[in-house]
Amino acid sequence: MEQYAREIISSIRAMQKHFKGNAPKGHFFRKGVMDLTIAQLDTMAYLYEHKKAKMSEMAKNAGVKMPTMTDMVNKLVNMGIVKREHDERDRRTVWVHITKNVEKMVFSHLKQRDEAVAGIMDVLTVEEKKHAAAILKKIVNSLERTH
Repeated sequence: MEQYAREIISSIRAMQKHFKGNAPKGHFFRKGVMDLTIAQLDTMAYLYEHKKAKMSEMAKNAGVKMPTMTDMVNKLVNMGIVKREHDERDRRTVWVHITKNVEKMVFSHLKQRDEAVAGIMDVLTVEEKKHAAAILKKIVNSLERTH
């Protein structure tokens, strides 16, 4: 593996650690959202962006097996954050969606998260951001073609 690849991997791992657990409380989460795990917040973000989703879609997006997603959704349902509804045409299909009173909280979290990431990137010049955006887009496109 070439030196630059090792440096990129090391930087990505360092950033993941920061985002997943080493960030100060409140860095990405507003009051009222902090009691949730990163996985739960990611699931809520997915539901916010898609309005509703099937359990299988959510599990695939999260990269987990159905029992894991079922457990997470059960917890979110018990907290009053999401609801399950059977499809009117096919009762076997269950749709999950965020409750109305939680939508604003999820929007607030997503906005704060995006602003925090944008703030982190303030160390880059406009030209560096342009190059970083192009590089990351190229990587994402490659991943999407191979998966």
